[in-house]
Amino acid sequence: MSVYARLIALLPLMLISAGVAVGEPPPVSPWVQNPKWTHVRLPGAVTLLPIRTVAEDEPWEPVVQDVQAYLRTLVFGRPGRVGFYGHGAFVTSAQVQDDLLFVAALGAAAEMDVMVFPHWRFPTRNPLAELPWNMLLAQLKNPQQHPAETAVETMKSTARQFARDNHAATAHAAVRLAEGISAFYAQHLTPSLAAFSNSALVTVRLGQLLEAGQLGDGTATIAVAEGVRQGIYLNNLVTFGYPLPNGQIAPALQQRVRGTLVNVVPVECWQQWGGNFLLRGGVNLPVSWAPAHADWPRLSPYGPEVRILGALFGGQSEEQSRHALTGFGPHPPRDAPRLRGLWNHVCAHMQRFDPAIAFDRP
Repeated sequence: MSVYARLIALLPLMLISAGVAVGEPPPVSPWVQNPKWTHVRLPGAVTLLPIRTVAEDEPWEPVVQDVQAYLRTLVFGRPGRVGFYGHGAFVTSAQVQDDLLFVAALGAAAEMDVMVFPHWRFPTRNPLAELPWNMLLAQLKNPQQHPAETAVETMKSTARQFARDNHAATAHAAVRLAEGISAFYAQHLTPSLAAFSNSALVTVRLGQLLEAGQLGDGTATIAVAEGVRQGIYLNNLVTFGYPLPNGQIAPALQQRVRGTLVNVVPVECWQQWGGNFLLRGGVNLPVSWAPAHADWPRLSPYGPEVRILGALFGGQSEEQSRHALTGFGPHPPRDAPRLRGLWNHVCAHMQRFDPAIAFDRP
């Protein structure tokens, strides 16, 4: 039989095979061609680190199912390591996307299998940036009023509005975070949480939710089911840029953290006025490289600081963990002894200061 005759004889089989292939495509993994998954390859890494982004109102069930489907192809004979990352306030959608590289670097340093990146409804604009313009508008509306009185009233109203918005946003984020952690825990996955800037306050509200079973957002009371409340457990909890000086991690949440509970703060206490307040109910780790909480995570994804945070976040390397607690510990401040004593006195009383009371928040 000639070559052409053999080809003609095989043609029907080839067409049938092609028809079967077209009619019944092979199953596609849920994270393939899914815009909610981002895979980042860090320099020197062998594998990609997956990040599952979660929209503000997305149900948690499909998120957990996606992560389970991914882990089934990756993890054998051990629990999957899942890390939650909480971003801060005054972060635009574009900046949140820019954080993905840092989230991946943190997850890799913590030896996580998957990073979960939920988006919170935090304010994207800092009201203080618009304060001078608002003062000018207020003065133009009421030119008979003394400029100093106008400035004070504008600052107070801005602070009250920010407090109300912040109170509502963190309450809703805490309830949503509780539902997410509980959904993972129900499927035998206990996540770790890295909560930075405003998300650090969310963890405080999460502790309050555990103790009271409900939270107020300023206009209504939000409650969670008892099953959600009882299903909140974390392997490790790292906070940074704590935004309020009068809160603490509730004992109920401390008891649900199985590993470390660490708050990273600047070594020089005067920098705490930038919003890096000490956290009650956890270990405060002073480091020399901590920026202002609003600037987080402006650290380089490739720097040693990320490796230190990764060790605190759950990295298994004993040498790395030791270095995290010793190599980047407190350093002597550069201030003169007299100035240092003044700042230490101010910082000692800082925890008693409540901005909500100072600005007469209702």
